[in-house]
Amino acid sequence: MDTIRLTGVQGMGTHGVLDYEHQRAQPFIVDAVLHLDLSRAGSSDDLHDTVDYGRIAKRIVSVIEGEHVDLIERLAALIADAVIADHPAVQGVTVTVHKPKAPITVPFADVSVTIERWRSGRNTDGKTGRADEGRVTPMHHAVIALGGNKGDVAASMRSAIADIDGLEGTQVTGISPLYRTAAWGMPDGTPDFLNAVIEVTTELDAASLLGRLQHIEVAHGRTREQHWASRTLDLDIIDVDGLVSEDPNVTLPHPRAWQRAFVLAPWLALDPAARLAGPHGGEIADLLHEAGDREDVHRIDDSWMTGMADDAPVQPSGSAADIPQFDGTVDGSARKPGDGDTATVQPAIHTAVISMDSRSNEAETLFRTAIVALEGIPGDQVEGISPLYHVSHLHGSDAMSAVMQMTCRMDAKALIATLGSVEESLNGDVDLDLVDMPGTVCDEPDCRVPWPSARTHASVLAPWMDMDPQARLGGDPVSYLLAMAPDADRVGLLSDTWIVGSTE
Repeated sequence: MDTIRLTGVQGMGTHGVLDYEHQRAQPFIVDAVLHLDLSRAGSSDDLHDTVDYGRIAKRIVSVIEGEHVDLIERLAALIADAVIADHPAVQGVTVTVHKPKAPITVPFADVSVTIERWRSGRNTDGKTGRADEGRVTPMHHAVIALGGNKGDVAASMRSAIADIDGLEGTQVTGISPLYRTAAWGMPDGTPDFLNAVIEVTTELDAASLLGRLQHIEVAHGRTREQHWASRTLDLDIIDVDGLVSEDPNVTLPHPRAWQRAFVLAPWLALDPAARLAGPHGGEIADLLHEAGDREDVHRIDDSWMTGMADDAPVQPSGSAADIPQFDGTVDGSARKPGDGDTATVQPAIHTAVISMDSRSNEAETLFRTAIVALEGIPGDQVEGISPLYHVSHLHGSDAMSAVMQMTCRMDAKALIATLGSVEESLNGDVDLDLVDMPGTVCDEPDCRVPWPSARTHASVLAPWMDMDPQARLGGDPVSYLLAMAPDADRVGLLSDTWIVGSTE
């Protein structure tokens, strides 16, 4: 039988036996071999005669990011069942789940589980699998647009996103930058709109999801006396699984999304490869290029979910409070000719290494609280946490230190400001420093990246190397820098298991 091989599909999930694994996501990598008949596709050159492996990859990620399971054996089975249930052409699938950050206390490269499932229920050992039992809960990928122009709109949108993430069987997987849109076609003096787009995976079907979104709108003061009017919060389903539906209750895709730059621009920034289905569909980049209102939409804040920016009520365009337009490029990314001032760039996903240091007797608790606070910011994902180290000081009390690695949508300045806010919330009893953000170099008074003094601080280097033996700082191996650090003899490993509340 023919095969399609999909390797290295990555997602963050809360799978594992230990308590902290239930709460803190870690990376899982999946390889899938799909067994199916490709003879017709080989002759017709038609996508309908094969399977969309891009959609299968997203389905795999939705399972990884879905409900917690203890064993990767179970995770592999859920993925196999989902692929077979969702794609009738697939007769069988071989799934390998890798758990590279498994809590193993000796050096190791990887741990993985491989299973095989067939539509007939036939496994390699002749036993029956679960693929035909019909108990797989289908997961859907949805794109939701948010907007508003009354009150503290950004705060309302942040609250709504948290509410959406709290819906049953639903997880927010992506959040766009914040955009400002002129109140086109409305009376003079009408405040501009703020807009954003989010992506979610959900067990809810489109109708159920719409009902939940309308409840969230009402909870935030949304009324519907007039169709074209200012509003505190607007939540629109733009797309669900690329489906096309003329259901009058939930038309998919949203019938006017193809011509609305205030939807297309943030969606493109979130997913540059996005496509809109339907008769007016196409590549989002192309649709935005043709949108008539594209000159009225401006990207204003990439880190708005942190709440660090001024959340004053929005003002009409042209007022003294008008926000300067961006040139539409970040980090040298390109625009199409004629894009004008509209922002259509992809928000960068940054990897950040953050050190934690405290002389408090409650250092472990402070570190855990800081980690939870940072990971609670939408768009942030903790990828690694070092062991806890004891740091001897010649003068003053001793300290504890640790290092964490995370991905985030904030740039270096925004992240440093956020770290400062977390420090303040902990009464200054913990120091949080951005040690490195690969690809970012900044030498300003309030933003020095990489952190220069980290090269000589064993309290940073030792836990960092323990977390990532291949780590480099400024091109130099962290292991080398640690060997040269003048205080290397004053740090010592205290606990491998502190993150779960034990230093025994």
